Amino acid sequence: MAQLGWQEKWTLRFAVVGLLFLALAGFEGLLMRTQQYDLDALRPMEAVLNTIRFGAEPTQAELYYSMMTAHPIVGIYGFVYMAIMGAFYFLVPFLLGRKEVRYKKLVVLNFFLQPIGVLICWGAGFFGMFNALYTLYWPLPVSYDRVPLLGSIAFVIGAAIIMVNILLFAYNLFSTVLSKNNPRSYSFWGFLRSAFGISRLMKWLGKEDKGAPNLDHDGLPVFLVAVGRGSIDTVINAFVLLTAGVLILVYGLAALFRAPLDPGAVNALVYKNWFWWGLDMVADGNVLIYTAGIWYLLIPLLVGRELFGAQVVKTVIMADLLVSLGVWSHHLLADRPQPLWMKLLSGQFITWGEFFTMGLTIFASLMTIWLAQPVKMTPALKFVLASIFGFLMGGSAGLIQANTGLNLVFHNTQWVIALHAHTFLLTAVSSLVFAVLYALVPMLTKVEFRYPKLVNLHLWLWVIGSVLNAYAMGMAGAQGMLRRTIYEGGQFRPYVAVSWLGGALMGVALVVFLVQVIGTLGLGQVLGLFVPGRRTGGRTTPAQG
Repeated sequence: MAQLGWQEKWTLRFAVVGLLFLALAGFEGLLMRTQQYDLDALRPMEAVLNTIRFGAEPTQAELYYSMMTAHPIVGIYGFVYMAIMGAFYFLVPFLLGRKEVRYKKLVVLNFFLQPIGVLICWGAGFFGMFNALYTLYWPLPVSYDRVPLLGSIAFVIGAAIIMVNILLFAYNLFSTVLSKNNPRSYSFWGFLRSAFGISRLMKWLGKEDKGAPNLDHDGLPVFLVAVGRGSIDTVINAFVLLTAGVLILVYGLAALFRAPLDPGAVNALVYKNWFWWGLDMVADGNVLIYTAGIWYLLIPLLVGRELFGAQVVKTVIMADLLVSLGVWSHHLLADRPQPLWMKLLSGQFITWGEFFTMGLTIFASLMTIWLAQPVKMTPALKFVLASIFGFLMGGSAGLIQANTGLNLVFHNTQWVIALHAHTFLLTAVSSLVFAVLYALVPMLTKVEFRYPKLVNLHLWLWVIGSVLNAYAMGMAGAQGMLRRTIYEGGQFRPYVAVSWLGGALMGVALVVFLVQVIGTLGLGQVLGLFVPGRRTGGRTTPAQG
């Protein structure tokens, strides 16, 4: 294996830790499916759990809800964000012609703060029994007769660390792009004009963008446009959730020091709109646009052809930014206090705009592949196609939900969280993360994957498993199985059993991929990523594996 540079080594470190978080999230998911199948299934674990937990002995329902609260934190902010940070910290300077990001110390800080924040949130559920659910609907997080006080404080401290770390990550990306040390330097407003195609639009209208005389409005890589655009949503998401966390922390500390505040002082409906406006940026901003940006980068590289409609795509990205700022109310379509005009305008009509922007994104991606025929179906390209399939499947479910009438039927059921959200996160986003790893590992290490036959096994196990997992629970939701609810009876057991099987297949797929990575790089080299180099004759050498 080629000698790894500083940037390459940190990218692989982010990837390895991200995969460990994926394994943890998957294990939690299987435990929850096991409880959904049989509420008493985990009782043998209680004796062990109670010896290391704080507070009173938890019920099986509390155990389930605490896992449900921690599960998306581990999956999204542990797995997906660690993978994104590692990939972007290599790709952004690489495409700018730089050797490294601007602030190397922030890379190291990001690497440690993200797992620390995630594990604190996880521990707040596992040890502190924090079970207010990931939505944190007001005043549930400060209802200490239902939610443990110490667990609440620990959870929001962990969440605050995550959000601050994400803000530092976004700052480092923007600083790297806008640094004057780049071969091509951009001012902040010049970057935005170029990124969103404003200069080109002005030229079409016969008005030259004289405010940016040295800017080549068609020269900025589309991937960097998407990264800049997605990072705007990242900043909004982190800031909004940070403010919500600070509010909960203030109430928690006041209660801890026996000076409880009145939860009624905060309007629950205003809080929910603010909270969902920020949280929705993860899904409708970060997930969609970061994903689109990776498609725009990987597909041309993999098929050897320029992206179809590359310059128009920049304007599509700008349009999607405007759409993403106004769609949060689709999370509140089933909330009766939410004004009807907001449900129709934001929750339904503006949300439909995302299907046009993402539809154009998928069209540009598939046309690029089609026009490049014949193409070699590399491992990375196979997983790219799997991710596009996941977006089509999950997006179709979302289109059905984004209707004020149908949403009353589907919103509070497993349909939403399974067929829509889990399809996006597992079939779509996770497949794309694997595509990035299949592309980046050979690029970083100069070593091809050792077991080509394992690629297809990994692909089909993951796709079939993720579809089974989501589709089975989606069908249970269509039959009336509620989300955020645990059942004592066996009414939905067949659906849960199929979903559990899908989760198990994904677990096997992850093991197959880890075997591929370790077999290619060597266990010593993988572990060596986290072992300091040895000093020999005044020089630092990497740990041998």
